[in-house]
Amino acid sequence: MKKRLITGFATAVLASAVVMPVTNNLIANSPVHAEKVSAATADETTFLNTMSKQAQKVSKKYGLYPSVMIAQAIVESNWGKSGLAVNANNLFGMKANDDWPGATYSSKTREEDKNGKSYYVTAKFRKYDSCQDSFDDNGKKLRLGVTWQPERYQGAWLENAASYTDATQALTGTYATDSKYNTTLNARITNYNLTQYDPTVSNTSKSYVVKKAGATYAWPTDHSVSAKTDSVAKGDAVTVTKTITYYNGKKRMYISGKGWVNDTLLDLGSALPPASQAPKGEKKVNKTLMHNSYVYNSEGKRVKKLKAIKVPNTGKVIATYGTKTINGKKYYRIGENQYIASGNIDGTVRPLKKNAYVYNDYGNRDNQLVMKKGQSVATFGSAISIYGHKYYRIGIHQYIKKGNF
Repeated sequence: MKKRLITGFATAVLASAVVMPVTNNLIANSPVHAEKVSAATADETTFLNTMSKQAQKVSKKYGLYPSVMIAQAIVESNWGKSGLAVNANNLFGMKANDDWPGATYSSKTREEDKNGKSYYVTAKFRKYDSCQDSFDDNGKKLRLGVTWQPERYQGAWLENAASYTDATQALTGTYATDSKYNTTLNARITNYNLTQYDPTVSNTSKSYVVKKAGATYAWPTDHSVSAKTDSVAKGDAVTVTKTITYYNGKKRMYISGKGWVNDTLLDLGSALPPASQAPKGEKKVNKTLMHNSYVYNSEGKRVKKLKAIKVPNTGKVIATYGTKTINGKKYYRIGENQYIASGNIDGTVRPLKKNAYVYNDYGNRDNQLVMKKGQSVATFGSAISIYGHKYYRIGIHQYIKKGNF
């Protein structure tokens, strides 16, 4: 019988049950599902004003939806009035396992078995010094998962969940055994307009110049939370396929084929304008060519006297002078009446049809990178053959099998 992994007062509230802490007589107020509102009371407004700030800080640290965590806190703690919240600053019903080094608080809580049948147990819960510590611990749990399944809650991560509803769905049956957990959270998010606290996420692809060398990371989180995946050097031209802008204006940006970086590493003023607005002067911008490229004239025909530009596995930095649309396709100007296809520099964004491993120049896996189904990935040029198999290049020394697109 599989129990709820992180048990709080959400399931008790949903069952219209009274939750009685073992060590005192404080009880939760009336079940929250009994009162559907669209405007917060004075006490609720005070709760939201405080918890929204804490949720946004945790969101930036761990790459999560603030709206979901605030809704969890509302449901799990009954607006901060539950025994756990009052006596232990525990807003999320986090249990104290044997490896928990801090103080604990005992309370009775309702569980659900796999058939949805309720039963009650007395359990030890984590006791925090502050509500902010409770938010931080919840964010850590959602990002790092459990020891036997580190990616248990990956469906709730900002980079994976297209909306808060995707995130709440991912927590149903994983974070809580309550089969209607997502419905409960979604109602709170909608009723109290909690999405106003969420960061903005853009999937628009743009090319930038790196202004400061640095590492790239696996997740859009604080660097202390995520593993390094690669690096970028000053002057590199990179393609960003996703940008997350947080409450304080800070951005985390995904560089295709490499990983996440803070916006401070990129020259945000270097993003190329649309082809129709491309500069017509001689201003030079260095770009990294990622694929062998033929040279074309202004009519889109190959320049016969010029051989294709060969590109090593590390890419080739070339000078470009704006862009031009020829026969409906975008090209970079590299000389007088000389152009190369933009896809060899910017890449062509393609959605993955299934999860895909990342391979090196020899068709071997020398990393732990896995691109997820549905994720948009920039590929450079046409598919190439590596020991008889077709791959698309997605970065320096990085390739994905063509069949995954």
